[in-house]
Amino acid sequence: MLRLEPPDSHENFYTRLVFVYPYLDSHSVSSDYVFWQFEEIKVRALLRTTNRGMSEWLDSQWDLATARADDIFDPEVHDAGLIAEIFEDEVGVWPGDYFWQLSSAVVKDACTLYETFLERLAHSVLQNVGARLRNMETESSWRWEESKLFYQHYVGVDVVPPKVEAVMWIRNKLTHLRDELRTDIGRQELSAHVGTLSIDHPATGDEQALGLVEDRPYMSRGVNLTQLQTWRILDVLADQVGVVARAAFSPMFGGPLNTHLAALMAKTPLTIPKFPTAKLIAY
Repeated sequence: MLRLEPPDSHENFYTRLVFVYPYLDSHSVSSDYVFWQFEEIKVRALLRTTNRGMSEWLDSQWDLATARADDIFDPEVHDAGLIAEIFEDEVGVWPGDYFWQLSSAVVKDACTLYETFLERLAHSVLQNVGARLRNMETESSWRWEESKLFYQHYVGVDVVPPKVEAVMWIRNKLTHLRDELRTDIGRQELSAHVGTLSIDHPATGDEQALGLVEDRPYMSRGVNLTQLQTWRILDVLADQVGVVARAAFSPMFGGPLNTHLAALMAKTPLTIPKFPTAKLIAY
């Protein structure tokens, strides 16, 4: 597991972080996976190092607030909430709110990283048969349904299996409802998705060594994740990226082409219902 001392070089920092997750060997995947890996390492570092640094800093601010309260406490003016008042005045955000923001940012960025990986890899798959993804020349991106259909027919892999669907549900709620779930049905759905993801069991020894904040959110109202659950969501998405990268490797590097890729190479693309081939693919 990772060591705690500061890195003495960028190379050493990168080398240490790759042991956080068992990434695929670069010889067994395309460069698109390697580019994704480089960025995914940064997302993990953000979560892990911010947990360690901010947890210690917030504790120190509480200690300072306690000392300040001891100095100024007047029973005729103050009550037991003085420490909390001083802490809030100084820090401005409660630890639970801070770590919710961190989890939200990490989950959103990890999902976006997966989406951009899928687009970049699709472009590489197409280039291998003499075509290209039109969106890669614009600021637009394709819709999820288009991505799913492309990978289903051209690569033969499901890019939104149940676990990834659960992650995307969580990401969408964090984006549109923040930490609020308005109905019992929504809360039941969240519980079901967390169950699908299998992210709610005790920490392993390696996970304990990460130094993540252990407390569960206080008075959770909606989509709140522990820091460990957030870390495990990164694992779920990384596993899925590996599945897709392996599926695309063979046709990209000398393996047989399926009928859809062969038809593209012959410039006679096969029709896929609800997939706008002419809009998305060019030669």
